[in-house]
Amino acid sequence: MMTLGSIVKNVMVGCALVATAGCATNDRIKPLPTTFLEDRDTTIKDDTLPLSHAWIDPEHPHGYYTKVYYRSVTVDRLPEDAWRGSMSTFLTSKAGYEKLAQSLADYFKQKLVEKTTKYKNGTFSVTDKAEEHGLVFDFAITELEFSHPVSKAGMLLVPVPGASVAFSAVSDPHVAFAARVYDGKTGRLLATLGDRRFPPIRLLDVNKVTLSSSAHEIVTDWADIIVEGLNRDEFAKVSDRGIFRLLPW
Repeated sequence: MMTLGSIVKNVMVGCALVATAGCATNDRIKPLPTTFLEDRDTTIKDDTLPLSHAWIDPEHPHGYYTKVYYRSVTVDRLPEDAWRGSMSTFLTSKAGYEKLAQSLADYFKQKLVEKTTKYKNGTFSVTDKAEEHGLVFDFAITELEFSHPVSKAGMLLVPVPGASVAFSAVSDPHVAFAARVYDGKTGRLLATLGDRRFPPIRLLDVNKVTLSSSAHEIVTDWADIIVEGLNRDEFAKVSDRGIFRLLPW
């Protein structure tokens, strides 16, 4: 049986292997794309939100908004050749990639609606149109790489702590999004958001043996963050979901 000390040690070993294998790859450290936010400064960050970019109009009336309309989650801003990074035995064509990408966008929107509706003591109701006292969200998925199931599956059998983590640093599934938030009545831009995220690091990651499980996990985390941000007290900090998880799912 693994003790807490051995678990922590394994995590630290895995992190060291990640560093030596080049965890800080170009995709992990490069600036967010300006796609969908071409007119905004995407280097602006709000320290109360665990996102790479967050700008919130300081003059927005806190407590005025009680409704939210998730108008769109689009994938048409993805680069033309984005699908090539996801090529594998199970994903061999641009058409197949686009189908999975649209499915992920639909899933993201579904999670936003679901988590807003079920948020305990939530102050927002979901609407199907722009309304007074309402916020309108438009999202664009701007980067998307799915998992590579064949290569990942083999790493699950490696008994060396951190081996699967080090391997995943070579090419990892990840997603980036951008969002614009408007006043439902006036159309005034109230906020812009953006983030790039990789799946949490695990010693054993069964999510990576399917094409889209990791991407689903990432957008679910974003839905949690956004919905918590909507329902927080003014200036309250939204907690991140973390990059390390011990459970394999």
